[in-house]
Amino acid sequence: MIKAINNRVLILPDAVEETTASGIILTEILPDMPDRGTVISVGSKVEDLKEGDYVIYDPMGAMPLNDDGKEYFLFYDHSIVAKIA
Repeated sequence: MIKAINNRVLILPDAVEETTASGIILTEILPDMPDRGTVISVGSKVEDLKEGDYVIYDPMGAMPLNDDGKEYFLFYDHSIVAKIA
C-alpha cells in the first residue's frame, strides 16, 4: 500500500471514459486524462483534505503510480484545485 508523506496527496482517479455521450469511441492515441478522483492518503503536512474526499486536481501535476494493478496519482497538495462536497 502506498502512503503519501509530507505535503503529498495520493489520489485514485476516476475511470477514463472510452466513448463520448454521443457514442464516439475514443482512441488511446490521445486519451483523456481524468481531473477528478478520491483521496486515498494524505501526508502529515496537508491541511483541509482527508481520506475519502472527492477532489478536482490539475492533471499536469500528477506523478502516476501503479500498486497491485491499480493506477494512482501522487500530487503536491497545491495541485489539488477543489474539494467536491
